Formats: sequence, C-alpha cells, structure tokens
Amino acid sequence: MKTLGILLSTAGLAGVGAFALTATPALAASPNQATDAVAACSGARSIASAPMLRDYRPPSWGTVRLVRDNCSQYWAEITMASPLVANAKANGFVVQYGGANAGRVLSCDSSGGNGSVIQGQRTCRTPKVKGGSGITFAAIGREYHNYGGGYEEISENATRRTR
Repeated sequence: MKTLGILLSTAGLAGVGAFALTATPALAASPNQATDAVAACSGARSIASAPMLRDYRPPSWGTVRLVRDNCSQYWAEITMASPLVANAKANGFVVQYGGANAGRVLSCDSSGGNGSVIQGQRTCRTPKVKGGSGITFAAIGREYHNYGGGYEEISENATRRTR
C-alpha cells in the first residue's frame, strides 16, 4: 500500500510538471503577440510637414512632421538641421481637433514622448494619439533659446490639419 501511495504521488508530481510544460508555451507566446501588434502598426509615414523658420523667414532650422501609422495613430516629430547648442531646446506638439479630446495638446515632454530636444540632440517625438472618424491633427514645432532670463521662443511653425 505504501508503494502504491509513493507511485501515485510521483505520478501526481509528473502530472503537475507536464501541466507546467504545456502552460509554458502559452506564456512564451505572449511576447510574440506584443511583437505582432507592433508589427501590425508599422507603416509610419509623414502625412504633413513644415520647415521650422526663425521670424517666419528662411533658412530652415529644422522640420516638423505629422506622422501616422497603419493603426491610425498620430504623432509629431521634429528634426533640427544640426545638433542644438548650449542654452537651446526644441519641442514638438501634436494637436487634436474633434472627438472627445478636442483641443488636446501633447508634447515631446508628455508621457510616452521621448523628451524635448536639448544640447547635442536633433530629434524628438510626441506620444502617439489614436485617431478616429471626424478627428484631425496638426503638428507644431517650436525652438527656444535661453539668453540668461529663461527660455524664450525664437521659432515656430505648424503643419496643416489633416487625418
């Protein structure tokens, strides 16, 4: 009888191990599903752009772009012509028109963005915003310089509103 108990308990442990092994592939599929979702939202393309001008005159010091992916997510990106110098920074903004969040403005500094452009850098990106029926977006780029009294805006431009 004691041998039968040991045999059954060993079989029970083997069953738990078999269950754990069959459950493991399901857990391993979870990261792949996230990768598949990211791949499904690829196809990012610039749908509007504008030069960043000081005093609204050439030369261009950078570009602001409104970008959309295959999942109808929108964001702003700015690319400066050269790395920023000390006491300079730049920021991009995505503005939503229409929908429940009409008037929402998110910057590169917002959660999900990669931070404003600072000394030695050239680019930044805002968080992605989900679009929908009747919703349009615009991107704004602003450049700032600190002449000793805090940062002051020295250039700005915006893309057209689009979806």
